[in-house]
Amino acid sequence: MGETGKAVVLESGKRGVHASGKVGVFTAEGECPSCCGCEPVVLGSFTTNSSNPVWNLTPYHGDHMAPPHSYWRLIEMGVCYPGSYPWYGAGCVDGSGRLVNLPNEFRSRYYYNGYMQLQIGCLDPEDPNYIVWPGSCQTRTPRYSC
Repeated sequence: MGETGKAVVLESGKRGVHASGKVGVFTAEGECPSCCGCEPVVLGSFTTNSSNPVWNLTPYHGDHMAPPHSYWRLIEMGVCYPGSYPWYGAGCVDGSGRLVNLPNEFRSRYYYNGYMQLQIGCLDPEDPNYIVWPGSCQTRTPRYSC
């Protein structure tokens, strides 16, 4: 393996793992275009309740957090409440791999344990009008614009 910029690139120069440890597919130039093997992944998780209500999301801010031009959402996995709920959140990943408009924190409104995930989704290669997500909750949703 050779290192190119901020991506570790395999001999073929087409597949690799970002130097931050995040899974993705990168070109030899260290970029991951939307047509290039983005894989849905859970970036982080947190169990929240009234005793432990705040999930600090600042460690997920910055460049190279996810494949460029992918999508992010916060979702409660117990009952599959998605990022479209106004107090959760969903957004796009820019060309630098930054989660655009990711809040600094998620504050629980639950009195029970809520198992939250920060997920990275990718365009469905068979139908780019949809996003494919990891896990078992709403694994395919309509694409939203950024």
